[in-house]
Amino acid sequence: MDLKKSNEIAQKINAKRLELENYKRTEKYTEAQSVATELNKLVDEYNVQAALEKSDFENLVNKFEAEMKNGKKKPPDDEKKLCNRAFNKLIFGREKYLTDDERQAYLNVTGSPGQPGQIESIDGKGGYLVPEEQMKTLLEFRKAYVALKDYVTVVHTNTTSGRYPILPFQQLQFQAFDEMTDISESDINFDEATYTISDRGLIVPVSKQLVADADIDVMSLVGRMLAEGAVVAENKAILAELNNMIATTENNVTTLKVTPITSYKAFNKALLRDLDGIYYNQAKIFTNQDGITYLSNIVDAMNRPLFTPDVTAPDTYRYRGKEIVVIPNLTLPSIEDSQKRYAPFFVGDMKAYLTFFERQGMELATSEELYFRKYGLALRAVVRWGVKVTDANAMLALAVEF
Repeated sequence: MDLKKSNEIAQKINAKRLELENYKRTEKYTEAQSVATELNKLVDEYNVQAALEKSDFENLVNKFEAEMKNGKKKPPDDEKKLCNRAFNKLIFGREKYLTDDERQAYLNVTGSPGQPGQIESIDGKGGYLVPEEQMKTLLEFRKAYVALKDYVTVVHTNTTSGRYPILPFQQLQFQAFDEMTDISESDINFDEATYTISDRGLIVPVSKQLVADADIDVMSLVGRMLAEGAVVAENKAILAELNNMIATTENNVTTLKVTPITSYKAFNKALLRDLDGIYYNQAKIFTNQDGITYLSNIVDAMNRPLFTPDVTAPDTYRYRGKEIVVIPNLTLPSIEDSQKRYAPFFVGDMKAYLTFFERQGMELATSEELYFRKYGLALRAVVRWGVKVTDANAMLALAVEF
């Protein structure tokens, strides 16, 4: 119903009242009587129209409130706040203080049992999965660190172990054939990777005074610590697989497994010829701060630097067109062997080389016992994942003395 209809009639009523006052003032009573009749009709029309509009509006409000009560609708501005309150109360052990609106809000966001992003109680461990909205905050914090997980293949799984099918590169090609003759068949060979998921945990102290503030954003409060801890653990596991290619350590004695290169020509040979051509297009160069220093000093026969900045991406460098991923020395130390130091290089397609198997998301839980004397809470974060080499031919390891 058009809500402006009653306003339009009201304007006509005001105009007729002015017209009636004019006729009365000039003693034109016949004309005044006619206008008075029209005015009464307009007043009756206004009352009917106003009643209809009021009825339609009330029905709309009642319908909206009923849908809200049944969980079909929720004011969009309040949805995130209510979900955040519910999440905080759950992980801080205040489930009994959940309001109906808060409970419904997080159910709306997380969906039915088993769906991604669900805030689900895990009775055996007392934790809750981080919902999608808070997980976005955590992912934003990860961008501040060199996260090697971003360069490998990530597979989500619901099991703690299993087998993952792999289709290696095969020289399949279409064959010429004559009409009404059989087309030759080609065999496809599948491999598989066996993976195991491990639990990894981190405990962060949180002031108990914050528990009373239901609107506090837990991810903003401790997100940097959780993000840093997750990246450090993931990088350590990924680098362990890469370092297996370049050196071994026994009884604190490190032995190189590769022959050190002594010139940029040897580096070019590894990148352009030794690495299988099927991995070249997606290849990247991974090294530490010592390695990037070595590359920055390389020039060709014409004294032109082979190490160049990427004009399309700030703080990104390339060698012969390949992106260089620089890992801090603290995370990827250089190799010390017989009083010599070597900068490590890993060249190739990391997505083909490694697969990161991840189960669920991050689970959070709290305990008052650990920091009882400090009037604090222990916030425990648990993640579950495993790393597996799925194509050993996709990467090469190099070492450069400096």
